Amino acid sequence: MKTAMQELHEWAVDKWSDPSRLISLYEVVNKIDEMLQKEKDQIVNAYKEGCSDSILDESTDEERAEKYYNETYTNPDRV
Repeated sequence: MKTAMQELHEWAVDKWSDPSRLISLYEVVNKIDEMLQKEKDQIVNAYKEGCSDSILDESTDEERAEKYYNETYTNPDRV
């Protein structure tokens, strides 16, 4: 399985390997958005797979994984 960054890198190398090939900023932004979502999914899934204390918490693994992702990666105070 490739990480989102590996996929983004391969996509960029492929797109820019031919100097005559034009690519729009819109296409780049869409690909980055797609890879950000994939990265989030990978992080959430890894968290869920690593959870072993579900019995101690009434929330589901999915809810806890989303909470973990949001607290860790979408905190507005992070630089």
